[in-house]
Amino acid sequence: MLGLAFSGGKDSLACWYLYRDQNPIVLWVNTGKIYPETLAIVNEVRAEAKHFIEIKSDQQAQIDANGLPSDIVPIDWTTDGMVITGEKPVKVQSYLGCCYHNIAVQLMKVAHDNGITKLIRGQRLDESKKSTAINGSVINGITYIQPIENWTKKQVLDFIVSQRGELPEHYHIEHSSLDCYDCTAFMANSVDRIEWTKNRHPDLYDKYLIKINALKSALEPTIKLLGLI
Repeated sequence: MLGLAFSGGKDSLACWYLYRDQNPIVLWVNTGKIYPETLAIVNEVRAEAKHFIEIKSDQQAQIDANGLPSDIVPIDWTTDGMVITGEKPVKVQSYLGCCYHNIAVQLMKVAHDNGITKLIRGQRLDESKKSTAINGSVINGITYIQPIENWTKKQVLDFIVSQRGELPEHYHIEHSSLDCYDCTAFMANSVDRIEWTKNRHPDLYDKYLIKINALKSALEPTIKLLGLI
């Protein structure tokens, strides 16, 4: 059984165009914090796909329990750290844990439950952040198919234009999947995403500001100890 891990971003859309004639089961994780631009792309594919599964993930509940995702994680402000240092007004977690529990775990469970043995993924080797899996890797009985892993970003965008005649404007953003509008991690790669949110979705930007200001308050004591401020 063939499946497609679909995020709504440029890479997974390119994979959809490559494999749509084979009618893969499309798996999309809705974190509950999706941008309107991403939802529009998702709904395009939902309308075209013969088999589309929306997986609902409660990102807010996971963050409430485990903390705000961050590139810097002060141990005393994590759930484990608070066991020995006491409660803090803000919890912090690694962005790896946040993405893993809110997206990856949810998607792979549904893939297994639906008998998917081959999973198409839009990972590229030139990305700064990627899993160690490569095309042909077998993980928990599922073979990963990564058809664009040797493509460049330009090749992906050009291919999308060749398929649809135009490029969604937000696909020039580095995180084109726009999974969570209030994500407080991936700061080095999120400058354009945050600016887009501020200019296009001020209501969502206000929600982001609440989260990022809370995270800053949690990071400040550790940063001071390091003598960085």
